[in-house]
Amino acid sequence: MWKWIVGALLVLVVALAATCYIGYRRLTGGGDSATVAVAAPADRVWASLADPDSMSIWMAAGSAVTASRHGIVAAGDTLHVRSTAGGSRQQNFTWTVSEVTPGRLLVLQMRSNASGQVFANRRDSLVAAGDSTLVVSTIGSPMIDSIRVERGDSGGKLGGAVLDFSSKLLVSAFRLQSEHDLRRLKARLEGKPMPQER
Repeated sequence: MWKWIVGALLVLVVALAATCYIGYRRLTGGGDSATVAVAAPADRVWASLADPDSMSIWMAAGSAVTASRHGIVAAGDTLHVRSTAGGSRQQNFTWTVSEVTPGRLLVLQMRSNASGQVFANRRDSLVAAGDSTLVVSTIGSPMIDSIRVERGDSGGKLGGAVLDFSSKLLVSAFRLQSEHDLRRLKARLEGKPMPQER
């Protein structure tokens, strides 16, 4: 009888591990970039992408964006985001505009309100494609990179594996949110209903 119980538990553990592995692969399989094609000219896409007043509409539902000034963002601007998306708990974070090439590139850095440390970089590039515009959002994780540099080789293989795992999860989570934001931007510019939150 114990053999059946132990065997059943072993099957459950293997099934759970396989499910977690498949979920992890699916989450991190998209890499660090999301691309969305918008049926609008690049200047119109840029006007919505780089304007804080417009960001409040196409960023995650329940987000409010306030900027240090009005109009199209410039390098050095600060964007404060207050979000209740995904639940009733309010989340506050800050994006700092680190680079702007009008009509082509917007680079944002997400900073911790408490420490000022950069959690993630988001590079939104615009590429004209006929009457449409491709928006490519690429995510980086300087926080994990700086931990890796500070740690050096002292953490061993396990520490390196944990950092790699954490980095992939963090980048994937930001990539998925970025992709969802871009789909909302696309829907707004194309006059379609906003996609629902996942």
